[in-house]
Amino acid sequence: MENVRFNCLMAAILTPIIAVDIVLARPADRGGIVHFAGMLPGLLLLIVIYYYCRWRGFEKLMNVSQSIFWALIVIPVISLLIPVAARSPAPLVDDALTKIDGAMGFHTVAVVRAVSHVPALRLTSAIAYNLIPPLIVASLLVPIFCGKTSASRRYIAAVVVAAVITSALFALWPAVGPWTTEGFAPTAEQAKTYTALASLKAGTPIPVNSKSSGIVAFPSFHVVLAVLSIVSMWRIRWARWIVFTLGVMVCISTVTTGWHYGIDVIGGLVATCVSCVAADNLMSVTRNEEPATVTVLTSEESTGSRGMARTGLKFPG
Repeated sequence: MENVRFNCLMAAILTPIIAVDIVLARPADRGGIVHFAGMLPGLLLLIVIYYYCRWRGFEKLMNVSQSIFWALIVIPVISLLIPVAARSPAPLVDDALTKIDGAMGFHTVAVVRAVSHVPALRLTSAIAYNLIPPLIVASLLVPIFCGKTSASRRYIAAVVVAAVITSALFALWPAVGPWTTEGFAPTAEQAKTYTALASLKAGTPIPVNSKSSGIVAFPSFHVVLAVLSIVSMWRIRWARWIVFTLGVMVCISTVTTGWHYGIDVIGGLVATCVSCVAADNLMSVTRNEEPATVTVLTSEESTGSRGMARTGLKFPG
């Protein structure tokens, strides 16, 4: 029954987000949406696998197919939501983010230049920054095989909530990256960010792909995904510190590679906390948790009795 509730919950969450994507996307963008039609055979296959495993009692494989199914839907939803947010008329706030970092005594350029003198650190940072895909896969599947299916489901719900928060903040305070204000040379990929953001604001069609979140500066979605992976795997003892180490490396690499301001990391951590709380509340619906019951003693004065009657009153939480 919990499987059914989770499916209903995800459908209820994603339907309005998909509607927003479609409504806010311009007619020229919608041709790119057809790109996702190629996923339909895979989604249908996962549905078949899900019900077959449910019929045969293969619970773990059933849960795996369910998580993959929703992940394959969430990815294109986010891939369209963030570029749609980039279309907002809000001006770039790179100068403001630089000033905030400066007020905290932090400068990305100083970190980047220090790392550039140590080839091993530079290579490690580049590798760490690209660890998000394997962390996502691990966060989806490992908890299920370790008997922690609820952690995988909570991870999916938290990612969706975090994507909405990130997109809203990105729409209000868009930025390119610290290389635009702190005077260090961007990499080829970083240089493309300004072009992509400028093109979106100019009204060019949205490039629908899984790397769309790469144009977000504040808050760092890399930090969000890394920390959510740590949360998802935390109750698995053998994997806890492995994922923690990799997740922390990802968070640090967002600055050492020059992709983000220091405030981007802080914003990512705050967005992660909010999304975790929201996901916990959403998941309580799938578990059909009953409000706590408190026993209250009332005096039966109307009958003159010295006895006390127990009445059960239900309170939320």
